[in-house]
Amino acid sequence: MSDTFITVIAIMTVALIMFIFPLMATANQNDSITQTSVQTMVSDFVNTVAKEGKITQSNYDEFLQKLYATGNSYAVELEVQILDDNPSKKGENINVIGENIYYSVFTNDIEEKLKSDQVYKLKQGDYIKAKVQNTNVTFGTQMKNFMYSLMGRDTIAIEASGSALVTTTGN
Repeated sequence: MSDTFITVIAIMTVALIMFIFPLMATANQNDSITQTSVQTMVSDFVNTVAKEGKITQSNYDEFLQKLYATGNSYAVELEVQILDDNPSKKGENINVIGENIYYSVFTNDIEEKLKSDQVYKLKQGDYIKAKVQNTNVTFGTQMKNFMYSLMGRDTIAIEASGSALVTTTGN
C-alpha cells in the first residue's frame, strides 16, 4: 500500500514538473516579448514626436491602440518639459547669462489640449517623456505569484519609458 502511495505522489510530482514549469516559462517568455514590443512602441512614439515637434490626436490614438493590442491594459504617463520662452536671457549681473528654465506639462493637460485642438505643438529644445506600465496582472505574473507566494505579489510585469529632445518646432 505504501508503495502505491509513493508511486502516486511521484507521478503527481513528475506531472507538476512536466506541465507547470514549462507553462510558467512560456508565460514569462510571453511577458518578456510583450515588454520588448512595448518598449519599442514607446521609443517610436517619443522619437516621432521629437522629430515632428508635435503630438497629434491621431498619433496618440495609434500609440494607445498598439499598446492595447498586446492584450494588456496600461497606464500611460506623458510629460512635456517646455523650454522657457526667454532662454539664456542675461541676468542682473551683465557677465552672467541666465539658465535655461523648463516647466512641465503632464498627461491630463496634454490630453485636454489634444481633444480640443487635435494637436499639441512643441518647439525645438523641449523634452518629451513617456512612461507606460501595465495595470492588469499578466498570466506570467499570476504564475510567478502562485509559485513564489512567499516573495510577495507583483502586479507590474511590463514597464517601458522613453524620452527625447525635440529637434524641430511643430507646425
